[in-house]
Amino acid sequence: MLLGLGSAMSRVIPCPCIWPSSRCLARTMAVSLPLLMIAGLAGAQVADASADSDAGVLPVVVVSASRSAEPELDVPASVSVVEAKPVQTALPGSGLAQWLAQVPGLVAQDRLSYAQDLQISLRGFGARASFGVRGIQILMDGLPYTLPDGQSQTDPLSLLLVDRVEVLRGPTAVMYGNAAGGAIQLFTADAPSQTVLEAGIRFGSDATREEHVRTGGRVGAFDYLASLSNFATDGFRDHGSARRDHFYGKLRYRPDASSSLTFILNAENQPFAEDPSSLNAGQLAEDPRQAVARVFQYDAGETHRHRQGGFVYARDLGDQDHLQASLWSATRRVIQFLPFSGDEPLSSGAVVDLDSASAGASLHWSRTIRDSVLAQRWITGFDFQRQHETRKGFVNADGMKGALARDERDASSRLGAFAQWRLGLARWHLDTGIHHSRVAFDVDDRFVNAFNPDDSGQLDYSRTTAFAGPSWRASSTSNLYLSFGKGFETPSFAELAYRPDGQGGLNFELKPSTSRHVEAGYKADFSSTTRLRLAAFSIESDNEIVTASNVDGRSTFRNAGGTSRKGLEISLDGKPGENLAGTLAWSLLNARFSTGALSGARLPGIPRSTLFGSLRWENANSGLHASVDAAWRGRMFADDANLHEAGGNLRLGLEFGKRQHWGDWFLRLDNALDRRSVGAVVVNSGNGRYYQPATDRTFLIGINLQRE
Repeated sequence: MLLGLGSAMSRVIPCPCIWPSSRCLARTMAVSLPLLMIAGLAGAQVADASADSDAGVLPVVVVSASRSAEPELDVPASVSVVEAKPVQTALPGSGLAQWLAQVPGLVAQDRLSYAQDLQISLRGFGARASFGVRGIQILMDGLPYTLPDGQSQTDPLSLLLVDRVEVLRGPTAVMYGNAAGGAIQLFTADAPSQTVLEAGIRFGSDATREEHVRTGGRVGAFDYLASLSNFATDGFRDHGSARRDHFYGKLRYRPDASSSLTFILNAENQPFAEDPSSLNAGQLAEDPRQAVARVFQYDAGETHRHRQGGFVYARDLGDQDHLQASLWSATRRVIQFLPFSGDEPLSSGAVVDLDSASAGASLHWSRTIRDSVLAQRWITGFDFQRQHETRKGFVNADGMKGALARDERDASSRLGAFAQWRLGLARWHLDTGIHHSRVAFDVDDRFVNAFNPDDSGQLDYSRTTAFAGPSWRASSTSNLYLSFGKGFETPSFAELAYRPDGQGGLNFELKPSTSRHVEAGYKADFSSTTRLRLAAFSIESDNEIVTASNVDGRSTFRNAGGTSRKGLEISLDGKPGENLAGTLAWSLLNARFSTGALSGARLPGIPRSTLFGSLRWENANSGLHASVDAAWRGRMFADDANLHEAGGNLRLGLEFGKRQHWGDWFLRLDNALDRRSVGAVVVNSGNGRYYQPATDRTFLIGINLQRE
């Protein structure tokens, strides 16, 4: 049976690799290893089908992607849930990428620069970002880490307390407003019933280390969680060192069984992070660890600090109604040195000095009605955010702040109002929703002279989007659905900052993009130990925002006439017993320009295929655990004309450790095959430096001490 299943799957899933024949063995490993893992799980499942123990049963997954908690099987959309507990073994900057690797349709590229953050794309949306995250809403414990203009940062996210990550993609994601790709939500764990104190240290390659403490517990009607960490590294590449500190705390008050008030505080400080910049093909082949000379001359890098706090109030109003309200504020201070002088008359400088503050509120109400014939649920509410920032630019005088070249006072706001409705009749369900977004920009230019005219102005974007999704419960453990939706995405302040023609002033010609999504999906829990998710989709976009050029970290953007995305995503999870768990995730995406001079060309920065497989073993009695994971990312182009490309990227990870009454220890090896590859690409690089290398083989050792 094992061989038959492996053979069948190899026929169904084509090899995503495009490698020379001399590498056929590595190609075969990349495809066959995860398949054999899952085949083995399936074979073991049959043997254990009659077991009385439920230790190996997959838990029922409850998600909040639709803004109301419900079984993931019932949601007519692609929702992936990543349990973070088994993978607390990665350092800041790479931990989130490690978790998200197992989500089909999602690509998290580590630029190996703490000055630039991760690059995350969902079904190809977000691949244009030269730093930060675009086209994706990011939330943690209900508070947004996406600004009103649609820009997100992952560096403030503290992962030490994270319990699970939910990733929503497809038509239903339009309910989150200004994002075409979808939404990523992180949730921290519930506080333990008894006080727990943990201290740990992790260290590894390139003088990388992290020390942390975590605590949690309950006192009367209060429960709490908190973590504090310090991270430092010399970096894999020259001029790539960084240091970062994190604090995350959550205090919850439960006055009664039907209500709670949660206070959240997050503080992140990065005293410095050097930026090695990107390399051209020759430099990459010569030495991927090197940095270009100009990053040393201009001391390229970034310092920043982030503070965010808020309240979340939740209350059950009887058996049918639920209310949730939140209030939050955040500040961010950034100083970034780019690797050039920026002393030209029309330049905005090469030292970015940004001071921003944002605040927001939300109110959501839901009602659920169940009777003998019809089941109904209504969800309605609004989200509001406002952001103010002071943005200055200075000449980079060989690593020193020089003459003033830019001075603006910017403001943006976002108002989103939505309503959702679900109707259930027997095995049929119909989910519908409507969302109205209004995003406003206001620029006050305070640097006006003979070379720089007044670039003040206002922009106001409004759009109403909707989705509808019928679904059919074929059985108690399977669901078929079809969903349709329209997406909406505005440019961010960073994308408006520079004009593609090289002239001074803001890029006010940049238009918002719209998209039309169609998705068909199948979800099945074949038994209590095997879970299958399959989705096929088609997305057509107008005026999609794409990279026009990228030179030394300064990016300009334009609207593409039209783009098309067609894809397939498959995920398979198995847990045949108390000791084994496996995951397989595969995606195929054909993303192309559909109109204009580039019609037919593939969209840059988007791999055609990705494949992830993992197998984890853990003995509950001894505490020993081991895992192997393999991640494959297919080739992708780096420019609109498809003249430059990054080859496939195969990375194998191995992990071994032991849990004991006093804590745990682990050893992890990443890129165990020590393959050279590209970690991320710089789309449409104006100087030919398209490539940001991935690390060589690296190790990480960690030990945690725990006291209850």
